[in-house]
Amino acid sequence: MSDLQEIKGLVEKINPTLVELRSEIDAMKASAPKDVVTEEKHQRMADDITAKMADMQAKQAKLEAALNRPDGGEGKGMDVEMEAKHRDLFRDYMAYGKTDGLKETREGIEIKAMSTDVNPDGGYLVRPELSSTIVSRIFETSPLRQVANVERTGGKSIDILIDDNEAGARWVGEGASGGQTDTPQIGQKVIAAHKIEADPRMTTEMIEDAYLNVEAWLAGKVADKFARTQNTAFVNGTGTGQPRGFLTYAAWAAAGVYERDKIEQINMGSAAALNADGLIEVQNALKEGYQAAAVWGMKRTTFGAALQLKGNDNYFFSPVLLANGQASIQLLGKPVVFMDDMPAVAANALSIVYADFRVAYTILDRVGLQVLRDPFTNKGFITYYTTQRVGGDVTNFDGIKIGKVAA
Repeated sequence: MSDLQEIKGLVEKINPTLVELRSEIDAMKASAPKDVVTEEKHQRMADDITAKMADMQAKQAKLEAALNRPDGGEGKGMDVEMEAKHRDLFRDYMAYGKTDGLKETREGIEIKAMSTDVNPDGGYLVRPELSSTIVSRIFETSPLRQVANVERTGGKSIDILIDDNEAGARWVGEGASGGQTDTPQIGQKVIAAHKIEADPRMTTEMIEDAYLNVEAWLAGKVADKFARTQNTAFVNGTGTGQPRGFLTYAAWAAAGVYERDKIEQINMGSAAALNADGLIEVQNALKEGYQAAAVWGMKRTTFGAALQLKGNDNYFFSPVLLANGQASIQLLGKPVVFMDDMPAVAANALSIVYADFRVAYTILDRVGLQVLRDPFTNKGFITYYTTQRVGGDVTNFDGIKIGKVAA
């Protein structure tokens, strides 16, 4: 039983007693002598009892009002007591991990486990951190620009004079003349700039909402693809609508006999494989005047095959030399440029090139990379029409030698 109900019960017991006492006083007043002193005494007693009854009735009215409120009865006291108990248990559990007493009072207390596996259970609170680093795939290429002659022009082509002829001369006796001798002739090579293009597009929302600068990222991707496409043409290009590659030229008819518009090919001996003697022959076929700046060009796997060649049970080549603290990949004392567009070692494959590319191959750049940003042609899209005009061709047929793997 609650305190409020106990008080109400006491009040209800007192009220009848006060009523009886008031009745007795009224009877005493009626039977008592009618003197002033006695009458005043009885009146004071009656007034006092009346005041006490009125006060008790007022308190009873307040108690009844409290009992009649929503949740104001016996349940209210129990709810308050239970709420306080649950609060204390929950505080002990969260602060100290205590679970004593939870089994007896599990009503009204529900324990849930948070987890990042389910978003409503806590996954929304644990967000992944987005790195600003972009890991890109590496595409191998043939970086001929590093070693070739690069010309720039504002026109559509350039003319290069080819001085590959010589004057005639002979011995004569004293006072004699044999007449006219041969006069050298000059050749000409025209290298035209060919257009390469890209036409990528992105939505305006992509540009606005992406967390990184997608325009700069796209520009880098297009520039990289342009470079690799050009490098392939410098090695294998047909010359029609694109640069002409040095591997597309025919071979000299006879070893050591110069022919314009042809390149000497050195047979390296072993069938479908490299051999040390063949590599030495390719190197020695290049004239001494070109040796100072000469470099090897080959596929990375071809270089690996060369490193595996042995002589007298020892590896034949010293692949890496240090110059000024920098490592340089070398073969037979000359730098190696990895050219992924060169053929792999196989029967009849032109797998090795050895040349002074500064004179042997010329690359022509017309102005530079041109980018037209077009937001109008396709509404909602931004078009990046990118073009570059590039040419390339062999300009010295004596300064380059190609190693051919035997059949």
